[in-house]
Amino acid sequence: MVVLYVFVQLWRTTFAAEGPVIDGYTLPEMIWYLVATEAIILSLPRVHAVLEQEVKDGDLALRLSRPYSYLGFHYASFLGEALVKLAVMLLVGGATAYLTVGPIPFRWGTAPLLLLLYLTTHALNFFYVATAGLLAFWAEDVLGIYLLLDRLKWILGGMLIPVGLYPEAVRRLVRWLPFRHMIGGPAELFVHFSWDGAAALLRQQALWLVVFGVICVGIYRLGVRRVDLNGG
Repeated sequence: MVVLYVFVQLWRTTFAAEGPVIDGYTLPEMIWYLVATEAIILSLPRVHAVLEQEVKDGDLALRLSRPYSYLGFHYASFLGEALVKLAVMLLVGGATAYLTVGPIPFRWGTAPLLLLLYLTTHALNFFYVATAGLLAFWAEDVLGIYLLLDRLKWILGGMLIPVGLYPEAVRRLVRWLPFRHMIGGPAELFVHFSWDGAAALLRQQALWLVVFGVICVGIYRLGVRRVDLNGG
C-alpha cells in the first residue's frame, strides 16, 4: 500500500498545519477513511472489459444460449471476485493504517450492516461499469467511455477526501448524484458509524440501484436485439 503510505505523510503535514481535527476527522480517522475507499475501488473487477470482449468475440451468442441470466451470471462472478479482493484490501490497508497511525474505535456489532452496505455498494458499481461495457454493441472501443465514467466517480465520490471537504457548490451538486453512495458514503460510515446514516445510505443506494439496473438492462436488451436483427 505505497499510495496509502504517501497519503499518510501528506495528511500528517496537513494536520500539523491545520490542527488535530479537520471537518470532524482526526488523522487516524482520515487514513482509515482512505483504507475504506481504496478497498472499494481496488476490489472492483474489470467487468466492462469482460463484457466488451464477449460482445466483440461473439461469445455473447454462446452465453445467450444457456439457461441463465447473462447479467446475473456476470454479477455473480463480479461479486465473488470483489469480495475476495475486498477482504485482501482491507487486511493489507488495515495493517498499513494500524502501523502508521494506530487503530480507531470500531463497534463490531455494526459489522453485519457494514457488510450489507458494501454488498449494495458493489452492486451499484457493477451496474454502473457494466453499462459502459455493454456499449460495445455500438462502440468500437469502450475504454475511453469507461475511463471518463470511472474518473468522474472518483472525483465526485469522495475517493481521496471526504465530500464534506469539497467546496459548498460541489457538495450541493454531489447530493444529487450517485457517486458518493458508491465510494465515500460507505467509507464515512466505516469511520463514523450511525444507524440513521446507514439507513439513509441504504435508501439512496436502493434508489440508484433501480435507476442503474433499468439503464443497464435496457442497454443490454437493445444490444441483444441489434445482434438478433443482424443475424447473430
